[in-house]
Amino acid sequence: MCLNLLEIGDIIEASETFIVGGSMELSQVRYFVAAAQFQNLSKAARVLNITQPALSKSITKLEDELGVMLFDRLGKSVALNEYGERFLDYAINSLKELDDAVVAVKYKASNPVLHLGLLVHSDKFMRCLAGFSSANPTVSFRLEHLEHTAHNVDTNVFDMLLYPQNHLQSKFKGDIAYSDPFVMVVHEANPIAQRESVRLIDAASQRIIFIDHNNRVYDLPYHLCVSLDFHISDCIYTNSYEMQRWLVANNIGICFLPQGAAGIFSADSNVVSIPVEDEDFKQSIMIGFKRDKHLSIIGKEFAAYVSNYFMLT
Repeated sequence: MCLNLLEIGDIIEASETFIVGGSMELSQVRYFVAAAQFQNLSKAARVLNITQPALSKSITKLEDELGVMLFDRLGKSVALNEYGERFLDYAINSLKELDDAVVAVKYKASNPVLHLGLLVHSDKFMRCLAGFSSANPTVSFRLEHLEHTAHNVDTNVFDMLLYPQNHLQSKFKGDIAYSDPFVMVVHEANPIAQRESVRLIDAASQRIIFIDHNNRVYDLPYHLCVSLDFHISDCIYTNSYEMQRWLVANNIGICFLPQGAAGIFSADSNVVSIPVEDEDFKQSIMIGFKRDKHLSIIGKEFAAYVSNYFMLT
């Protein structure tokens, strides 16, 4: 088996006094492997950039530690005996594991990953994320879309959560980033599609498609309609945003979406989004971060960037 001794040297160079077992030093293991591969102390010493006497002394010290001879000496040449052959396998595997560990740690340090949990679609946040990503190209992101009714979200898993302010997410701790007004989404054949803006009352004669998340837990537009005393006369419920999009695209009804999420309908050229004038017909978008003591260095930088971008308190 052949190792790249120069790479091994780079890995271990800063750890010459690392203790492997008892008083054994990691450098002794490295020197032993070099001597075993070259079977010549002079050649091994040159590769290791040490003197031949220093190499001989290190190997002798290692043999004293183990209590057995590892080599048969033939002048400047050496040959592994049965104990040396056996120890070589363990030595190579140990150095390989150390190599893998160093590479893994260096990769994680130079290619950090931030885990973000999103309970809402948000064009504004995506622009913020794009800005940070452009300035920090080595940082990777894992974005996980969570259900609006997620009750069992482990907040310790995510470096940041983006969520709407409502009673379903009351356990999350964060700050209001911005308000996202709702728009009315209609088929282009609907007469309302010609309007530049609408009021909630204009939906009185329309079939409205609401999201029923689970067990009659409805989306925020439904609750806003109820709180604003808007009478819902004709509606359809679905638990799928894709189904909601499909229904509107086929002119079966209209729906309300946060302005920042209306882009998910952009694939349908026959669908129109219209601003809703009612001032209270909006949702507050919250941003919360993992506790500062649990954030990585890059996590803290990301939190500072997002906080500054949205001017969080």
